[in-house]
Amino acid sequence: MNELKFAFRQLLRHPGFTTAAVLTLALGIGANTALFSVVNGVLLRPLPFDQQERLVTLWESSPAQAIEQQPVSPANFADWQMQNAFEEIAFWTGPADFNLVTQDGVEKVRASYPSSSLFRVLRVAPQLGRGFLAEEDRPRGPQSAIISYRMWQHRFGGDPQALGRSLTLDTYGRRTYTIVGVMPQGFQFPEDTELWLAAGWNGLPQDRRSGHWLSTLARLKPRVTLAHARAEMNSIQARLAREYPNERLGSEVSVVPLLRQTVGRNTRTTLLVLWAVVAGVLLIACANVANLMLVRAAARQKEIALRVALGAARCRVIRQLLTESVLLALLGGATGAFLGYCGVKLFVAASPTNIPRLAEVSVDGVALFFTLCAAMLTGVAFGLAPAWQASRPNLNQALKEGSAAASSGVSAGRTRSSLVVAEVALAVVLLVGAGLMLQSFAKLLATDRGFRAEHVITADLDFSVSGFTTWVHPTDTRPQVRLRELLERVRQLPGVQSAGVAYRFLRRDNSPPVNWPFEIFGSPPVAEGQRPTAEHNAISPGYFRALGIPLLRGRDFTEADRLESPGVALVNESFVRRFFPNQEPLGQHVTGVSTPGPLDAKDIYGVPVWYEIVGVVGDVKSLSAQPEPVPEVYRSYWQWPMQNPKLFVRATGNPSTLAAAIRRETKAAIPNLPLPTIRLLTDFVSESIAQPRFQATLLTLFGGLALLLAACGIYGVLAYTVTQRHREIGVRMALGAQRGDVLSLVIGQGFKLVLLGAGLGLVLALALTRLIQSLLYDVRPTDPVTFAGTLILLALVALLACWLPARRATKVDPMKALRCE
Repeated sequence: MNELKFAFRQLLRHPGFTTAAVLTLALGIGANTALFSVVNGVLLRPLPFDQQERLVTLWESSPAQAIEQQPVSPANFADWQMQNAFEEIAFWTGPADFNLVTQDGVEKVRASYPSSSLFRVLRVAPQLGRGFLAEEDRPRGPQSAIISYRMWQHRFGGDPQALGRSLTLDTYGRRTYTIVGVMPQGFQFPEDTELWLAAGWNGLPQDRRSGHWLSTLARLKPRVTLAHARAEMNSIQARLAREYPNERLGSEVSVVPLLRQTVGRNTRTTLLVLWAVVAGVLLIACANVANLMLVRAAARQKEIALRVALGAARCRVIRQLLTESVLLALLGGATGAFLGYCGVKLFVAASPTNIPRLAEVSVDGVALFFTLCAAMLTGVAFGLAPAWQASRPNLNQALKEGSAAASSGVSAGRTRSSLVVAEVALAVVLLVGAGLMLQSFAKLLATDRGFRAEHVITADLDFSVSGFTTWVHPTDTRPQVRLRELLERVRQLPGVQSAGVAYRFLRRDNSPPVNWPFEIFGSPPVAEGQRPTAEHNAISPGYFRALGIPLLRGRDFTEADRLESPGVALVNESFVRRFFPNQEPLGQHVTGVSTPGPLDAKDIYGVPVWYEIVGVVGDVKSLSAQPEPVPEVYRSYWQWPMQNPKLFVRATGNPSTLAAAIRRETKAAIPNLPLPTIRLLTDFVSESIAQPRFQATLLTLFGGLALLLAACGIYGVLAYTVTQRHREIGVRMALGAQRGDVLSLVIGQGFKLVLLGAGLGLVLALALTRLIQSLLYDVRPTDPVTFAGTLILLALVALLACWLPARRATKVDPMKALRCE
């Protein structure tokens, strides 16, 4: 207790030192508290399910085709039930936005089709009512529904009598479902689901082994490892591949813990890299404070020597000095906890919306305990070296009145220099990482994605509501009829340059294209599972003009390319490079039918099976943080119409002004269609680069902070050195040394430390930057431009940090310096 009181008095007697040290530590500890809170909330905190570590997701995978995770087909899922590694497995499809019929019209609600086993696998029971029964998994079984707690409160006011009431949905058929249960508050698995519908009504064919639609979840049996489960599932999948050689099956089964699947690989890598960066900032802060402590210990050498001379044991001296260090660190930790709380708020507010579990992030008891431990370890880390040095005084020199030697030992000088070298090395690593991320982000901004997003507005059209007949049979109630009318109306709007529709939106990731296995006419026949694949879309005339996608050769689609006309298709450059490297693609024929027959073959609706390639268009890269093109085939929307097309409109001016007009024309042309969801295409592009922008911003911020702290460390050591060498510099100047000589002396001493630190930092950076390779776009982790730029920036900042104390050294008056001694 006496040591603690003495430590308090010592800190209060030196408010300048105490304030500088506390603020330096608070920055490092606060940043670590904030990042630990995020890492804990996103990566470490268990999911809210019983024994969640035993929950795994199951996917089909094909490493040879670079397919890591692919949904499961219903037929394969049925065969997977025969395994012994899991207590039970479940599936679901969705979630998707469904049309809930209300008194005021149609309201969108997010719904899924889970199997009856899903809630049992999760070990979550409805708060009211019951879960799904096995009979409700059978096709066209009971039309049962379970609602979320939020929906129960919002739509039914929390009335227990909601059980047994009906909900009418108008999506791919108008059906009325009976509410049989209410889930507990906060449960919205999967992905913010509000409504769960009996799986028997998902409308999926149960016998199509090549149809991959199901997301799958399982619970491991006790004492069964992931490796054992993978081995068993792979053996089942290998057997299925042998039994069904003509089906498109994954060659393996990917077994992924649910927590890891929820977080995602890129998010995990990003957060761990950021945490490592702020840990580096804390180490630099510790080095700075350690240098301050060394300087302060040097000033107290006479006091410590007197204690030792009076019989104080060395361990007692070390304990006293460490007490002061830990107390200083605890003050920094308390301040850092407040800064960490503010940092978490800023992090959550500024983060991209696609970071999972961000709502669960907070500075809780675990984070505060981490802060306490970090402060204690920090206090020991920066206090141990100064305490060790100070506890070994030279009594003869230290007790001499006015002795400079008492405060400038060789060992202490080496320690201070080593700490500066370490600071510079860490700063180089962080600056190189920040530079790589900045360069990657700059290239991401500058990349040509193959389309022009400016002045384009999009609208989601939902033709899944009732009132329309099939898209194929030539009737007046086909959706194409109304869609053509809507397109003409939109094209006539003032300020519209062009408009078109597409079955699918632009790709959001770089998953290999698996949605359209195809065959080229004249190529050797292959098994279904070995057929080449391409990305597939159906578009109307005007789509390419609306998005600014160039037509490189051939022709675009026209309004004459209708259902009954000869089949036509367009392909992109990647498709040509992959499948026609030495051939003319125009005039070639492709099909997605398994057994297509001759060129003039037609399907049961009289629609041509083969499609002639009539044009080649430019590549369109994905809307992702790693934009890349894939082989892509386009078909005329009027020849391959599908529900829920996307409308793309290019405006001559501000596209936002067209939103109200598009809604109005949609209502006029198709009165029973739900109002479309309208967004700017630039918003989607901005979302795709939000995470790289966030990463680059944070790394640049922390890299700059590291550089600032390192510069302060260099300045502090040189300023102290100048003070200690005050008499020497005076003697040199008295003997004829010029100001330039003194400048060279001090700056040279500082740059020796900088060069040593830079060399060590470059070696570390070459080894560590490979860890962020997956976060970089079009930039190598050993990019020489970034490394050179970092060294130049470091040299300029270090020069300034060295010049300030060197300039002060040139102002030493030789007479005063000699007289003081």
